[in-house]
Amino acid sequence: MYIFTSPRLKERRQGFDQLKEILKDKVKCYIIHYSCESFITSHGRTPRITSICIRNLKTAQTTSFSIHLQAQIEGKDFNNLSTVEYDKLEREMLKDFCAFVKRNNSCKWIHWNMRDSNYGFEALNNRIKILGGQKFLIIDDFKFDFPIILGMIFTYGYEKNRPNGRLLNLAERNGITTQDAITGAEEAKAFDDKEYLKLHMSTLKKVDIINSIIHRVENDELKVCSNKKEIYGLTLPGISLLIKNTPWLLFLTSIIGYFLIATFELIIHRFWGSNS
Repeated sequence: MYIFTSPRLKERRQGFDQLKEILKDKVKCYIIHYSCESFITSHGRTPRITSICIRNLKTAQTTSFSIHLQAQIEGKDFNNLSTVEYDKLEREMLKDFCAFVKRNNSCKWIHWNMRDSNYGFEALNNRIKILGGQKFLIIDDFKFDFPIILGMIFTYGYEKNRPNGRLLNLAERNGITTQDAITGAEEAKAFDDKEYLKLHMSTLKKVDIINSIIHRVENDELKVCSNKKEIYGLTLPGISLLIKNTPWLLFLTSIIGYFLIATFELIIHRFWGSNS
């Protein structure tokens, strides 16, 4: 029960509540990430999708949907696809993805910034609609934007955006390998160069990185850019919680408290003794 609180600690508690909601039934949770055409080079069109990767939080089983795999299934050269061929393969790929979502419509979906029509669930549905497919439905309560949860727990300065984006920077800070993962600018170039396998490998790796970050938060092992003063806030409740969660501070304050109490008892004893 929280007797004292502050806006910072309230927000932090809300972040932990969302984390708890995810972790209470891991087998019903999926991490999702996808790669697509650059927003800039698409010239206002909804960006084409190149690959979608989904990983179960409990079993670590990963399901992939990608242009290069779909091309191989249909006997096409994925390094030399025409626009018409790409659209057809993309439609079939997204059809399979929608079927997977439908089979798992009671699950929770953990993602990294998939929140709008440029990049997100809405963008996927817009692309499906453009290609003439049937849209999928995931209710908002089942979507968990993990950067927002991190921001609630550690403040939104938990990681810098430069030079490689928060996800890859946070991975490197925590010793999580980023091999095969490429930056947004590199992804745009890979799409223009029709390096679809490279994009797919990057998407797979980013799903793995998100999983590692979740594991570190769960075990209170994640290193962040924010300092403890920012995380807990300079309030009496914040300082109290900081001491409680920092072993050496807790030990130090316990020793100080012991001597203060002992000194107070000695003063009282002498005062009463001198007046008796």
